Amino acid sequence: MSIDPQTIEEDLRTAMHAGSSAIAAWPDPVARVEAGVTRRRRRTLLVTSAAAVLTAGVAFAGVGIAGHREPPPNSIVSAEPAAAPTIARRSPRAAVQPCRLDRVDEVDWIVQSAPWGLSTGFAVRPNESERCTMTGRPVLSGVNTATGRSEPVTVVNLGPLEDDVTRQFPATVDPGEPARVKIRSSTTCPAGQKPKSYRDLVLTFGEKKLPLSGSNKLTGVCGADVSQWYVEPPMDYASLNATVKAPAVLRAGEEFSYTVTIDNVFPDKYKSGSCPVFRLSVAADGTGPWQRINCEETTIGGRGSVEFTLPGTIPADVEPGRHKLTWMAAMGNGEAVIADMGTDGTAVTVTR
Repeated sequence: MSIDPQTIEEDLRTAMHAGSSAIAAWPDPVARVEAGVTRRRRRTLLVTSAAAVLTAGVAFAGVGIAGHREPPPNSIVSAEPAAAPTIARRSPRAAVQPCRLDRVDEVDWIVQSAPWGLSTGFAVRPNESERCTMTGRPVLSGVNTATGRSEPVTVVNLGPLEDDVTRQFPATVDPGEPARVKIRSSTTCPAGQKPKSYRDLVLTFGEKKLPLSGSNKLTGVCGADVSQWYVEPPMDYASLNATVKAPAVLRAGEEFSYTVTIDNVFPDKYKSGSCPVFRLSVAADGTGPWQRINCEETTIGGRGSVEFTLPGTIPADVEPGRHKLTWMAAMGNGEAVIADMGTDGTAVTVTR
């Protein structure tokens, strides 16, 4: 059966210029996952692998036709370094009824709860069936290792939390969503004060005592700064699916090729607004460098797909063994696209 290229071109132009309605937003996938798992399950899902960086390039073109799923031919392209984008996140929530402290019964040490955005730190998950708010800041105490007595850790003010983590105060959380606290120790001692070390750390919030893991200690400190309760709001996700296909075995220090497929699963066109930026990393920290995608079109037609073959390199210092490639794009409108989010990335084995 033959296909008339002119007919395809006319269909494309029609699909690319047709009016579109608002695209239905996806439910927050992070909250959806977190709300349905038990505390034991949450601990086992933490990602702890070390991070290394990949570089790659991709083009983004509008090619979809409603009902037509064939991607265009693969193309290997380049991309230029880009500044970190501003990623749209859930709007701040107004404070509601206080979380009941009798329903806050343990502290999680979150090593890395997602490869695309939640930071290391302490968190609690109020066992509530409705949205609630935790305000204020807990008090930190511990057993002084020199005296064997429990005592409050000296409070110090280390200023604003200076990092790239997005935080919202106070911690208004949905069921299963973590309320977080940041603890920063100080090793700078005032004149005449000697550093102390503490074990068996406890956060006291009102009348509620929340023991920290026995592996958490403070060594040689002259105080600590405990933040107020806060939440790290989830990103706004584009109504797109992305998948990465890469060779199952990759050699450290050598270039390889992989493909990224982006699917518009809705009947409306998706308009990015401008060429998006992306980053590709090994493991779960998502610290790969941002690069701007080299593209001519910023629209994917309804039910359409784009697929590109991309070059990447496994850094020479990546430890041999099992790893995951994580790919994230920030669209021109600030929405995020995460490849293979359900599996935390694409599994590969790295060899020397």
